[in-house]
Amino acid sequence: MRIPNASRPVVSVVTALVLSAPAIAAAQDSTAETKAAAAASPSPAASPEARRGVRPGDVQKVFVINHVGINDLSRVLSVFPAELSGMDRDNRRVLSVSAAPAVVAAIEETIKRLDVPPPATRSVEVTAYVLECSASGDAGTLPQDLQAVLVQLKKIFNYSGCTLARTLFARGTDDSRFAAEFNEHAAGTYHLTINRIEVDASQPPVVRLHGLDLANFLGVARSRLGGDIEVRDGQKVVLGRLGTTESGRDQIVVLTAKVAP
Repeated sequence: MRIPNASRPVVSVVTALVLSAPAIAAAQDSTAETKAAAAASPSPAASPEARRGVRPGDVQKVFVINHVGINDLSRVLSVFPAELSGMDRDNRRVLSVSAAPAVVAAIEETIKRLDVPPPATRSVEVTAYVLECSASGDAGTLPQDLQAVLVQLKKIFNYSGCTLARTLFARGTDDSRFAAEFNEHAAGTYHLTINRIEVDASQPPVVRLHGLDLANFLGVARSRLGGDIEVRDGQKVVLGRLGTTESGRDQIVVLTAKVAP
């Protein structure tokens, strides 16, 4: 009777273990290296603080703000390496600053430039002179300050003379819309509107009247003229002929605008 070789399976198992040893060792080495690398790598950087914080050597200063908003001012000053803290309560605005002395000095100079009152709103006096002019006969006289206009009208339209029929006066403000109404009884009603009044900073100032419209309503009849007008402070500009009176005279409108002091 032949006995099977019982040692053959044992040899196979041993061989398998011997062949597996290098792989196990490599896996152990890989695990060790991974742990070492993980231990050596730095932890994720902490997120930067929202505020700079007070640092050694800083000086502190408190500013009273009079004309600008604390939030807007703080956003502008955030470019400086400083700790800023503001308070806006009961119409009192205060900004505290903590930073290096040179930075505080720069912030102070910036606040002086920014915290200034807004420019004063300029008032504009608008005057429309309605002249009645005729090419023949005696049309009357004009005030002395309109004589230069009369000379121009005579050259352009060959009028023999003009008289001042009425004066329409109103007051508006820079960068605003303007509307006025004048009831002149027998002459009807005049409507003067301006979409926007603009005053520039030149000397003398120049007044721009955007979308000016002057209309005269007399019963069912209506006449109007307008456009964008530019006039130097105090200058008189001929707008044109508004209409014709029952007596056949032309209504010529002369406009002036003056910046009130």
